[in-house]
Amino acid sequence: MTESFLPGKVGLAPMAGITDYPFRKICFEYGASFAFTEMLSAKSVLLNLKINEKYFPRTDERRKTGIQLFGSDPIELAEAARIVEGKALWIDLNAGCPATKVVKRSAGSALLRDLNHLKLVVREMRKTTHKLSVKTRIGWEKNEFERIYNILVGEGVDAIFVHGRTAKQMYAGKPIWDVYNNGDVPIYLSGDIYTPEDVKTATEVSGADGVVVARGSIGNPWIFLISNDDRFDAGFVTLAEKLKTILRHLDYLEEEYGDHGALVFRGFIADYTKNLTRAREFRVHAMTLKCIDELKKAFVDYFANIESEQSEVAYDGKNIFG
Repeated sequence: MTESFLPGKVGLAPMAGITDYPFRKICFEYGASFAFTEMLSAKSVLLNLKINEKYFPRTDERRKTGIQLFGSDPIELAEAARIVEGKALWIDLNAGCPATKVVKRSAGSALLRDLNHLKLVVREMRKTTHKLSVKTRIGWEKNEFERIYNILVGEGVDAIFVHGRTAKQMYAGKPIWDVYNNGDVPIYLSGDIYTPEDVKTATEVSGADGVVVARGSIGNPWIFLISNDDRFDAGFVTLAEKLKTILRHLDYLEEEYGDHGALVFRGFIADYTKNLTRAREFRVHAMTLKCIDELKKAFVDYFANIESEQSEVAYDGKNIFG
């Protein structure tokens, strides 16, 4: 099997609106081996939009973070890759996002509708990058991953990330982990990776080099710690540690966005409070708060009032507090 250029086996998958710098920082602190930026439009890179700066990896993470580009024009994608590749460990082509607004632009998983076009895109991007990966689905509406795999290998990609569903499935149904894998390049699985057991099973059935965790990491960055260190297989996380992490996440958001970070954090509140006492009532209140200090106080007060018997809850294989 080809040796991977990535620094580890369990990484953070790209998620729009989620995997910004503050969340990447939290996940790295808990053991994520590598991460992706949120997907970035190749066209916006060519237009040199100032807003792009917030998406690029920061100095402290460049050796373990990849920039994910999306688009459909081979020349635009190749030129965008050339412009940004010095800012990250590697460049990734998004050929997997099934979101309607992306597919309507013939980007993301729409590239899988015409595999000859996908081949041309990868060929052009390969010319301008030192390290190139592709994050893909197993096909547009049927499993064509063997063909996709052979195209990507033939064009010289350095790694393949595959979500085990078709684009048409979106996130419905059970993903396939037993995907075609000839061992020509490093391959990483994604799709419904929620527990260390999922990490183990996915890699065993596929022979993959590792996994990338998407939704399973939201409000649960400990999945990286537990998955990467056997000492934590039967570990637990205290409420005090959970609160400390939430407050640190809020600090990072404040540094990045000011009080706008309170709005960004709304995407994490439900997962950070999953299965906790009176969580629904708390979420309704927390979602109304518009500044970081108010959110911090609300979380401190909420955790202080949770029943003492919940102060330590064993990790049960689905969620730290599940």
